[in-house]
Amino acid sequence: MSSLPGRRSPACPDNSPVSQETTDPPDQTADSGLDLARFDRLNTSPAWQVVAESLRRKIALGLYRPGDLLPSERQLAEGMGVSRITVREALRVLQGEQLIEKRRSNAGGAQVRAPRSHPDAEARRERARFLHTIDCRMANECLAARLAAGVRTQAHLDALEETIVAMDVASRTLEEGHDSEEDAEAARQAAVAEFRRQDSVFHLTIAAIPANPYLFRTVEWLRSEFFMPLDLLHRSRNMQDSVGEHRAILDAIRRGDGRTAQAAMQRHLESTKLSLDELLKP
Repeated sequence: MSSLPGRRSPACPDNSPVSQETTDPPDQTADSGLDLARFDRLNTSPAWQVVAESLRRKIALGLYRPGDLLPSERQLAEGMGVSRITVREALRVLQGEQLIEKRRSNAGGAQVRAPRSHPDAEARRERARFLHTIDCRMANECLAARLAAGVRTQAHLDALEETIVAMDVASRTLEEGHDSEEDAEAARQAAVAEFRRQDSVFHLTIAAIPANPYLFRTVEWLRSEFFMPLDLLHRSRNMQDSVGEHRAILDAIRRGDGRTAQAAMQRHLESTKLSLDELLKP
């Protein structure tokens, strides 16, 4: 076996001539134009940046909704195994991004702000990223659904059922009338935020059931990459029966039918992809 680039082959004496043929790995991808053996520049992020990204991801997933209080600095520091100075710097960054606002409260730390409005044109520029992300979600979340069907417990099933009930309530709230436009808009934003949260909890719970940390982290990251403006999310959800599709996935998992659960998850994500593709067309 040839040695890695930049290393001396252990089979050769220190002063022995080593031919180019024995030191460089064969270029098996020259014809395809892909360099699979390339070395990417390493980038180790400072701790505050890792903390900020973790919180940013949970806000994007809707696990912390607008108006929710984050845990206190002390709780975050203890939970994430970092110093309070690190947490404070991360919160300062998120405040600068207008994702949170600092406030004094005995109940918790900073408060999550309502998301900034994004024009549809900006979302359309992200069309390719959204569609690529859904393709990767299919590969991972369909696997998660199949595996979950084989190891789910009653507690898992109850948790998934709760998310479907809450999603249904949020969907119905969007159709309710209100006395004023201001009240209607506030109720709509709250309902969409709750829908996003329950949608994330449903998918992340399924990803967590197989107890594979690599699978869960991948699903969590892909879903956070899928973050989009709430208005666009609302319209895309109105074009598909997300509650019914989630119900089909849960029913298959409840029966322990992995193949059907996988197929139901694929239909759900394909429906999401078709809806978004229609919405995001130039």
